[in-house]
Amino acid sequence: MPNWFVHEKWAQKAGIDKSIAVSVNRSIDYGLDWAILDENEVAIVENVSNIYLQLLSFHEKDIEKKYSKKNLHVKACYLHHLLDYFRETRNDINDLDLIFDKFLQEKVIEEILDKDGNIISFREELEEIFQLLRQNKQNFFDDLKGSYLLSLEKNKNDNKIH
Repeated sequence: MPNWFVHEKWAQKAGIDKSIAVSVNRSIDYGLDWAILDENEVAIVENVSNIYLQLLSFHEKDIEKKYSKKNLHVKACYLHHLLDYFRETRNDINDLDLIFDKFLQEKVIEEILDKDGNIISFREELEEIFQLLRQNKQNFFDDLKGSYLLSLEKNKNDNKIH
């Protein structure tokens, strides 16, 4: 199953509109949105990371209030990085709590400063994503493996029975 399909499927399960998921995925993969932020928006911190700039950019999109739900761009950003992290990590992906902890330690940040210097926390969005994956663990792992690997595993298990 292509990576983009997994991203879009789980974004939809997280309540994120497909157009937002596609836009966020493309922005992260090709580095568009945060590269054109106004200097004043990033002047509040030095040596900012890509994830910081992404969150700042996506938060700005969310506060435009074009969508009825809060922080959908930010949530899609976290989901994108988390799904990529599952493919990249050498940790035991069956231990979701370990993966979530390592994801927070190694890959992303939970809060940013807005252009006025206010702390903006995205812990709620992260917890929603973590809870969604916990509640749908087997389905999630099946999607990560993809239909090709699932069919190979099924054939392997069928051969053991006979």
